[in-house]
Amino acid sequence: MTDMPTTGRYTPDVPIPDGWEQTSSETETMFNAMVVTVRAHTTVLEDTRLRETIRDRTGMDGTWRFFFASRLRFRPKTGMSRTLSRYVTERANDGFVSQLRERGFHDVETTDSRRFAVGKSEADLTQYRAHVVMTTDAERSVDVTAEGCLAVWPTDGGFLLAGGAYPLTVESGVLDGTVETFLAPETHREELLEMIRSVE
Repeated sequence: MTDMPTTGRYTPDVPIPDGWEQTSSETETMFNAMVVTVRAHTTVLEDTRLRETIRDRTGMDGTWRFFFASRLRFRPKTGMSRTLSRYVTERANDGFVSQLRERGFHDVETTDSRRFAVGKSEADLTQYRAHVVMTTDAERSVDVTAEGCLAVWPTDGGFLLAGGAYPLTVESGVLDGTVETFLAPETHREELLEMIRSVE
């Protein structure tokens, strides 16, 4: 059986905002059986400008904001249905929670779930809150509260997944007032939602 292409329209189109960098782009088989093969083509971005700003001023280095987008392709093509959409959404959210935990987040909890307009379609959007411990150059452990979300929607015989996370609050007394101005949860939330809308 000839493998599916991993370039071109199979890769999600993800505009890269100023200050962000692509950190990875890969393709993996999510499910493979005699009946159907599901492959995910994923691109991951990081806000390197925010990371460098906080690292230079505090010595605390780590990923403060990340974003990813995946295109799921089915072979052979599968007809869309509510059952399939629900199944893909549930599996995608399980995978997103696992991704957060792999990145060091703990106490991950769902805080909201709603429909979300993306282009001419609608996505299932799930919002999360979690905590992550970061370390300064003085080896001090700092607790960061973060928020993230994941959107899943059908498109062109497959599905698109997009989401990410950003900091809400940092343990008191760690960041000076100048750096705290870069931690703007409302702005970061709107930017994340706009990045989700931009994925094609």
